[in-house]
Amino acid sequence: MRVEAMFGQIRSLTAQVRNPHLRTLLFAFLDDDTLVPAFLRAPAAKSIHHAYPGGLCEHTLSVMQLGWRACDHYPQLDRDLVTAGCLLHDFGKAREISPEPGFEYTDEGKLVGHLILTCQLVREKAARIPGFPRELEWRVTHLIAAHHGRHEYGSPKEPATLEAMVVHAVDELDTRTSSFAQLFAAAEGPWTDRKNLYGRQLLVPAAPVEDDRRLEGAGLYREVE
Repeated sequence: MRVEAMFGQIRSLTAQVRNPHLRTLLFAFLDDDTLVPAFLRAPAAKSIHHAYPGGLCEHTLSVMQLGWRACDHYPQLDRDLVTAGCLLHDFGKAREISPEPGFEYTDEGKLVGHLILTCQLVREKAARIPGFPRELEWRVTHLIAAHHGRHEYGSPKEPATLEAMVVHAVDELDTRTSSFAQLFAAAEGPWTDRKNLYGRQLLVPAAPVEDDRRLEGAGLYREVE
């Protein structure tokens, strides 16, 4: 899928956010003439996952789609907040990683990093929206600050809300799935090399067979009484 089509799907999901303040904030990112061109060209990472031009947009759309599926299954989730966290979690990478060949980290990326960059952007853009609730700004900022999940993985905060936990989980799922796929593609036999991010060999899967099965229904999770 072309990056323009993926960005169109990102905008379509964002347009369904019901909270007017939050929707205005998110479109302040998506309509930013400086950020968006870099967002569309940037990789999602230098080497680990989605490490190619347009990878950041592809990863963001995938995480948003996974987040929506989680909201279908767990009706107690705030879909607006999950959408916001999935959209914004890596947006600062548009300024952290150069889209030029080699995907080098920018000086700003090395000194500040994408989590803090994105939190700063939220503060700047929320300040320009009349009446933007301060607590909503805190909630959105927490989604970004906590999306790496653990302090040792670079998050200044660990998930303290259900939505933050889900954003972290779907980001991790998409990141690792892409990372595994890259290792499988580079393998020269049925197993990957042991020298990789995970420190172990991974079994290369056989070619998938066509499967048209789908889970019907939504909101399947119910709290235990």
